[in-house]
Amino acid sequence: MRLVEVTVKNYRSIGSQTKFDVEDLTTLVGPNNEGKSNLLRALGLGMHLIERWSKLPAVISTRGELTGAAAQSFLRSTRVAPTSRLGPSSRRQETMGYIWLDDYPLGKQDRPGTHPTVIRLKFHLSAEEIRIFTAMTGIANNGELPVEMSLSRGATSFGVVKPGRGAAGHKAKAGEIATFIAERLTFVLVPAVRTVEQARNLLNDLTRLRIREITKSDEYVKLTERLSELRQSAVADVGAELTASVQRYLPSVVNVELVTTDFERSDTVDDVLIDDGNITSIASKGDGVKSLVTLALIQELAREQARSHSFILLVDEPEAHLHASAVHELQILFQDLSQTQQVILATHNPVFVNRDRIGSNVLVQTNEATPAKSIAQIRQAIGVQLHDNLDSAETVVLIEGLTDETVLSSLLGNNSSKIQADIRSGRVVFKPTKGSGKLRSHILREKSTVSRIIAVLDGDLAGQEEASRLTASNLLSPASIFIIRDTTRKYSELEDLFRPSSYIDGLSDEFGRAFDSKHFASRKVKWSENLVAAAASLGIPGDAEETESRAKMRFAKEIASAGPSSLKPTAVENIEALRRLIWPTSASETSFLTVDQIAAVAN
Repeated sequence: MRLVEVTVKNYRSIGSQTKFDVEDLTTLVGPNNEGKSNLLRALGLGMHLIERWSKLPAVISTRGELTGAAAQSFLRSTRVAPTSRLGPSSRRQETMGYIWLDDYPLGKQDRPGTHPTVIRLKFHLSAEEIRIFTAMTGIANNGELPVEMSLSRGATSFGVVKPGRGAAGHKAKAGEIATFIAERLTFVLVPAVRTVEQARNLLNDLTRLRIREITKSDEYVKLTERLSELRQSAVADVGAELTASVQRYLPSVVNVELVTTDFERSDTVDDVLIDDGNITSIASKGDGVKSLVTLALIQELAREQARSHSFILLVDEPEAHLHASAVHELQILFQDLSQTQQVILATHNPVFVNRDRIGSNVLVQTNEATPAKSIAQIRQAIGVQLHDNLDSAETVVLIEGLTDETVLSSLLGNNSSKIQADIRSGRVVFKPTKGSGKLRSHILREKSTVSRIIAVLDGDLAGQEEASRLTASNLLSPASIFIIRDTTRKYSELEDLFRPSSYIDGLSDEFGRAFDSKHFASRKVKWSENLVAAAASLGIPGDAEETESRAKMRFAKEIASAGPSSLKPTAVENIEALRRLIWPTSASETSFLTVDQIAAVAN
């Protein structure tokens, strides 16, 4: 089961109805105080109310609506705060409540005939889930399950959005529908202000999930049943004694029953001690430590939830109190989590913008949500200031050498006017880093411009080691790193992908020496090492670095003139893969080689 759409109306600053689609990784972006946090909180409230509705007695849940004191109790009871050694608690059940005076738009509260707060969530069901849903509720389903919660001053309701005939039947099944959703989909909401209570709440969630695993054993069931019997016997005795005492004053009272908290609620965590040289309660640590501990708990909680549930992680201002390096690590964490779970962020930090799927970024401005259509829109919404065409690129391809830009832009743009236009206009920019070792500083800079970043590295030892470091440091995901490879060699660089016959005449002219294809035939070393050996053999003066620089400049000129037919047949797939990575849509429309060029390469 997956959440696919959220609609909110009349909740805090969200007055008019607004909605947004939800993907694997969804980012709500925009300036401060424009409604991002309230949209995220409304989603969390909706998920929480579904969980609570699923726990109502059947005689109540089947009404589909609560009114009066029952409705107020249902909503307000979530604000009760027990105490512990850390002070008042704010577990999720206590922080996700709805109070009309606080949560209904203040500007509308004095108007006559106010409309309710509405939170509508649409879920997508798999074929197996459709079958289970129908068996569980008796209701046919087409794969979409839109549910709506309506909250007002004196009433609350839950049900499937089903106009016309059949609506009453859906309303009567509200309890079963809520249970169906709650059993398959859960959530965690992490607010922008990360306190000690927030860390403890996540720990409680984590310990409950872990304990839930052992509750499935026969031994645990038998022991808890016996303990519950003993506890219930003691409580029943108190109830009987209390009944006798009350009847002295109120003869009409038949019985007084005491309802106790379930034995299995003994999994709560009262404190977190951190030893960083001195053993100290997390309550005494700074905001940065609390935030980092909370985010570490998020990761563990997500892993735990993934074992049995679909999972939605909602994080408000994930960048709060974090050092820049931790922000980048967190961005990669969210990308990784979104491969198996749904992640929804509210932020104004450009690092968290989803550059790979522009439409999954939702612009929230003046309390309205709309899908982003371009990087420029996102930059404007979050206030990223750019001053030149290079910095305004939508995709930045970081390359190692100065000549790589000439070769790759010519090669990849062949046979596609769309790609050529993107390169000319600066929407896609190739930026040389002058060596793999300088990539990391370039990546950190480019992330602040909200550009999609691709790092292209040579397939030599240095390039492969740098790719490993980038992945380990969480600066780029492996999907954004590309290795140039000649599959016939252990180590290779861009020049190794081309036939020597396409550039040796140019090298001979450049240096006044007779270069030959045999000079680049050794597969034991990469192209630049073959070049240096050839230069020495041909008596070319100058140091190796200067010779390599001149040779690569001339090489780039020759390849730009010769075109894609200069590629080795074994290199075509590698270049095509790079093209598809940079232009996923355009590259899939046609090959970068024309029919004649394909024939030339084959020969």
